[in-house]
Order: sequence, then structure tokens, then C-alpha cells
Amino acid sequence: MKRRINLINDLLSTIYVEKVRFVIFILFCIISQNTNSQSYHVPDSLKEKTYDELYKNMTSSQNSPKKATIYAKAYLNKAKNANDKLKIANGYSIVASIVNPEIALKYSDSIIQLTRNLNSFKHPGYGFMIKGMFYYNLNYYEEALKYFIIANKYATEQKNMKQLFYLKSSIGKIKNYLGKNNEALESFKSTLKILNKKKSNFNNQHQLYLGVLFDISNCFLIDKKYDSAMNYVNLGIQKSLYTNDSIFYFNFVSQSGIIAYYQNNFKIAIDSLDKSIPYESEDNGFLNYHYYKGNIYYKQNNDSKAFYHFKKADSIYNATNDIVSEVREIQEYFVNYYKNIGDTENQLVYIDRLLKVDSILNANYKNLNEILIKKYDTPILLAQKENIIDNLKAKHQNSTFTILGLTVILIVFIIFFMWYNYKQRTINKNPNNFVIVNKQPIEVKPQTKLVKESITISKEIIKSVLNSLNEFEANHEYLENKLTLNKLSKKLNTNSNYLSKIINTEKQMNFSSYISNLRLEYCLEKMKTDSKFRKYTITAIAFEIGFNNVESFSKAFYKKTNTYPSSYIKEIEKSTVT
Repeated sequence: MKRRINLINDLLSTIYVEKVRFVIFILFCIISQNTNSQSYHVPDSLKEKTYDELYKNMTSSQNSPKKATIYAKAYLNKAKNANDKLKIANGYSIVASIVNPEIALKYSDSIIQLTRNLNSFKHPGYGFMIKGMFYYNLNYYEEALKYFIIANKYATEQKNMKQLFYLKSSIGKIKNYLGKNNEALESFKSTLKILNKKKSNFNNQHQLYLGVLFDISNCFLIDKKYDSAMNYVNLGIQKSLYTNDSIFYFNFVSQSGIIAYYQNNFKIAIDSLDKSIPYESEDNGFLNYHYYKGNIYYKQNNDSKAFYHFKKADSIYNATNDIVSEVREIQEYFVNYYKNIGDTENQLVYIDRLLKVDSILNANYKNLNEILIKKYDTPILLAQKENIIDNLKAKHQNSTFTILGLTVILIVFIIFFMWYNYKQRTINKNPNNFVIVNKQPIEVKPQTKLVKESITISKEIIKSVLNSLNEFEANHEYLENKLTLNKLSKKLNTNSNYLSKIINTEKQMNFSSYISNLRLEYCLEKMKTDSKFRKYTITAIAFEIGFNNVESFSKAFYKKTNTYPSSYIKEIEKSTVT
């Protein structure tokens, strides 16, 4: 999935909130059974304010949850005191916009109950639409679809074009998720007709239009109608350039790269994906980028680059836990990868992860088999899992027998050694048993020297490891996510103790600092010399140089440079302009 649209934000931004997209996620008081009798304490200073003033104050306080809550409650209280049902319904929808979906469902029920008998332009369809959106954001797609269809009936009767647009768009997305691609395409085409009507009056109409073009392109892409998909991408690129919408422009560029991948035009695909990634801001966008790059290099038999990009995509999934269809194929890749190199323990890890992904996808996507061609079905995976577990148990038993055998041998050796020492002491007690072999004194080497040699690493090993580290640095392999001392020591064909000591003594820092320093040096050089790299979002830069989250990257960057990445980039941009 290229983008996951938040329907609540989409709807509220145009129908109600229009100019503000809420990112506030707070726990508001749970509405009681009798909402009309619930009392609120509102500051006296807010009692005389108008609805518009309260609403504007709330939207301007989006970064302060406590303030936003106070204004929302004041709005609702004012409406209740006036016994204005429409305003009360608006108040519930405002409050619902700043709580999590599970709590917001209760507010949507209140809106439905309050406006059920109203016959206005907006109600009662609005309450059913709100409820559908909250179910959608909880991934209860069939429940969401049920309420969207009810709301669609009311919106059609009232000829409410804004509601109809969002309802048909939402229904299209759900149909898409459920594998009903042809029905989804019809829904998206009907939204395009609504936008093309002369009387359509949406504040952000050009963005909505571009979004619909993207959705239609996705439908054709899923149906493998690549030329049709590309036609809508080209139209989207033209329109986004005309409206100067850089966000959608690069979404369409990325989409063109994905289409090129499926047409086996790998050079064009890589070029388009690389052009769009600096402007990506969503985790799923980064996952898609590495997923398709991984597939391209896999098909080109470039195993190291394929592994690098699939590992990056997998690390993003681990950070977000957002299971989309691409995640399944990433797990499949690693099941095969570890199977081919004979690493049964990691193969078992990814089989378990693949089974987990399947269980969630099957729950959320009823027609999953229409969406994915699965190489591994659940019975095959379970059989493989059992086989691996049996093999590991057999290995464990063999190891146990080996250890027992060695233990017995060791015990026999100790008993023999003790017997031998006893015999030697008995002989030493009798002077007649001494035989002088050599009167010259025997030189005994100091014990300290032996101890020292036992912990010293030979010069040959140090030289070999340092040469390997130089190659590791030259190939920028330190950019790999989740790189550990253990992994690197295996890669360099040495042990972790040797590698740790060599890095400590030769590099004058511990392993963690060594890797972090290499990544930051690489980052600083790229920022200075690569203008394209400077346009990346800070999140993209962090993932690109091997950090798993933005916070740890920013802290490490600040510790090294005494400034934050965004400020550092601004200073470079200033110096290049002057």
C-alpha cells in the first residue's frame, strides 16, 4: 500500500475543521450513558464567547491538549445550555476529533441518537459517517462499510456533495483493502465525477482531485493494467506541477517507479524511487522504497544490496508494527534467505513472524488470496516449522550426548591424573628412586610471561582484522541497521572478543562509539557534498545511515557537532548560497 489515508483527518479537514489536521491524541473523560444530563465545569471567561471564537481557539491550541479540551468542552456546554441539537452534535464531533477512536465511537453514537429525527442538509448522515470513520481507523472494515453505506443513503437524499465525496472515497478504500478492486475503481471514478461538477465547492479541491487520481492509479496497478495506471500517474504529475503541489508530485513520481518495476524497467524504477524518497515523510513510504529496491536487486541477482534493502524495510516494520501486504513478502524473503544459508534458527524466527503476519492480514483482508500470491501457505509453514524444530531437537540431543561423552572422558582423565600424582609423590619420598640425568640447572621461565602471551592477540590476527575493518569502512557496511558486534565478528571471520579488543586498542573507542562515529562522519560528508541528501527529511537521513529512530540520531549528531541536523543543514545551505 503506497499510502494509508486517515479518513477522520481527511473528512474533518474539509467538512468541519477544514484548515487544521489534528494530531492531538489524549484521553478525554468517557461519556456517560445519559450524555444530555452530564455536567461540565467551564471557566467564566469562556461563557460569553461565541461558537466561532471557541472553535477557533480550540484549533489554534492543537499543540496543547489541555487547552484544546477546555475549549471543546466549553463549546459543547454552550450548545447544551441553549438546547441547540445541531450545535450539540457539532460539539460532540469536535470532542470526538481529539480523542482516540475507541472513545470517539461513543460520541458518534451520541450524534446519531441526537440527530436521528432531524432532516437537515448535514444530519442524520453525518453521525453515521463519523462512526464509520472511527471503525475504519480501528481496522474494522466491514463495520465501517456498514455505516458508510447508511450515511451514503442520507447524503444522496440531501444531495450533500461533500459527504458523498468522502463516503464514496472511503467506500472505495475499504473495497480496495477487501480485495474488491473493480468495485473500488467504480467508487473512485464516482468521486472524480463529483469533483468535476461545476458546482463542487471544496476548499482543498486540487488536493482531493490529486488523491483520487492516485487511488485510481493504484486500482489499475493492482489489476496489472500498467499502461492505464501510468496514464493517471502522468495526469497527476501534470496537475501537481500546475498547482505547485510538491507532496503529490513526488508521490506520483514514486508511483511511476513502482509501475516501472512491474514492467521490468529497473533502471527507470530506481531513478524514480531515488528521486522521490528525499521528500517522503511517512514510515510506509520508506518501507515501500526499500521493499521495491530490494526486489529490484533480488531480480538482478545482487544479493548484498537486496539483503540490505529488505533488512531496512524489515527494521521499519519492526519499529511501526504496521502490517501491510508488502510486509508478508519481506518475511518470505528472509525465510528463504536463512533457509539457503542453512541458518535454521533465524529461519524459524521468520517463519513465526510470517505466521503472525498471515493471521493479522487474514483477519483484516477477507479476500487476501485475491491480493497476494502466497508462496508459503499456513500448512506448509507449520510443516516447515515442525521439521526445523525436530532437527534442532535432534541437534540438541546430539550435542547433549557429545557433552556427556566429553564429560566422562574428562572425569577419567582427572582420575588418572590424580592417580599419577599420587604415584609420583610416593616415589619422591624414597631417595633411592632418584636418578640424576643431568646436573645442569633447568631454566624456568617466569610465569608472568606465559600469562601475558595467553591474552595477547598475534600481530597477524590484528593485521588481518584491521584490513577487514578498512574494507568494511570503505564499503560503508556500517550503514546497516541493527549491526552488532556479534554480526560484524562473524562477517570478518573472527571472534567478538578479539574484535572488541582490537577496536578498543586500535580505534581508541568501544564498538558502539566506533559504529556511531562512522555513520555520523558519513552523514556529515554527505550533507556537505550532496545537495540531494540535504533535501531528505531528518527521518529519512536517520534510516539511511543506519539509525533505527530519529531521537537517537539527533542526540548522537548533537553530541558530535553541538548542533541538531536540521540546523546544520540550514547553515550549509546558507554558506552555499553566499
